[in-house]
Amino acid sequence: MQKERFHYCLPMETMGWEFKGLKKCSSGMASAFSNPTYLKKECRAFLKKIRKRIDDIVTNDETLKLLLINDIKRLDKEFGQINHKNNNDIEIFAYFFKFIAHLLGWAHFDGNFYRTPMYHQTEKQREKDLSKLNKEEHLNKSAQPNFPYGLSEVYKKRQIIKQLRSEDNSYVAIAIIMNLTVSNVKALENAQHLDEMYQKSLSQG
Repeated sequence: MQKERFHYCLPMETMGWEFKGLKKCSSGMASAFSNPTYLKKECRAFLKKIRKRIDDIVTNDETLKLLLINDIKRLDKEFGQINHKNNNDIEIFAYFFKFIAHLLGWAHFDGNFYRTPMYHQTEKQREKDLSKLNKEEHLNKSAQPNFPYGLSEVYKKRQIIKQLRSEDNSYVAIAIIMNLTVSNVKALENAQHLDEMYQKSLSQG
C-alpha cells in the first residue's frame, strides 16, 4: 500500500508512550505525523530524552559517550531540516543505524566490536517490571475484565495490537513485544466494545 511521505503513523505515536508513559500522552495523535512540523518537534523531543539517558547511564566509557552524543547532534540537525521540500529521510536512516551500531559495540568502520554492552536491572526496577507483567495477567480473567490500567491505557494497547497484526506479526511475537500472554493479545484484538466505550468516554468528557 503506497503512502504519502508524511502520513498517519501509529508506531510513531507509540514512541511517545514509551518515552513519556501512556498517562502523559494524548490519544489519537497518529494522524498528526502527517504534518512535518509536528513530526520534527516530536523527533527532537525524543532525542532530548535519549541524550539525557546517555548522560545518566554512560558513565565509564568516554569514547562511547562522545560517539553517541555526536550521533544525536547529527540526528537533531537532520530532524531540524524536515519539511515538504527537503527529503532527507535516507540521511536520518543512516544516522539512526550509526547510533544503533555505536550503542551495540561497533565503532571504527572496520566491522569489529570494541565493547560489549551490559544491560541490567536494579532490584527495584526488576520488581516494578514483574509487577507490570503480573497486572497484565488480569486481562484474561473474564470476558469483561476490570482493566488494571484504566480504559485509556487498555484502548491504546488494543490499537498497538491492531497495528502489529496489520503488519503480519504473529500473536506470539506481539505477546513478547507487549509483555502479554497470547490469550490477552487475542482478547484485546477482539474487544471491539473498548473502542465504543473509549469514544463514549471522550464524548462525555
